[in-house]
Amino acid sequence: MKTKRIASLILTVALIAVSTALVACVDKPAAKQLTELILPELKTNQMAVIIKNGGNDYTSYTVTLSEDIKTGEDVIQYLIEEASLSVDWTDSEHGKYINSLGSLKPDVSKKEYINVLTSVAKDKGVWAGVKSYMVGKVTLTESQVGISDMTAEAGAIIYFEIASY
Repeated sequence: MKTKRIASLILTVALIAVSTALVACVDKPAAKQLTELILPELKTNQMAVIIKNGGNDYTSYTVTLSEDIKTGEDVIQYLIEEASLSVDWTDSEHGKYINSLGSLKPDVSKKEYINVLTSVAKDKGVWAGVKSYMVGKVTLTESQVGISDMTAEAGAIIYFEIASY
């Protein structure tokens, strides 16, 4: 009887240790505060989301891609669930419209909105005067598609900032 209790206790401890190790290995995205716009080091199955909070203050998230993450909307939904990113968005006939994202809260009385830039070539805007930034060797360009249609792929960068019209 005593041997069964000891074996049961050892099995319980082993199961707790294994489940703790598995939980510790989950790749949860954490917000990384930056004082300059730099791109994170990405693994072959990762992409990044960068939010310009204002001035020289940025928040960066590294997202490990999965089969469930195919669009920019999927990426943001993942960050809502896994990194507690605060987002206020509404549905429109063209997909989600982002009203606020993290620290970004546009003042509509000042004609502000959240501008979205991307590194994915097929999503980049091609109109005259399109805004672009060169960050390291990567060009971030205003997206010609909304967040619901943006491409989530390895190496992609989605960048958010306040802009005005």
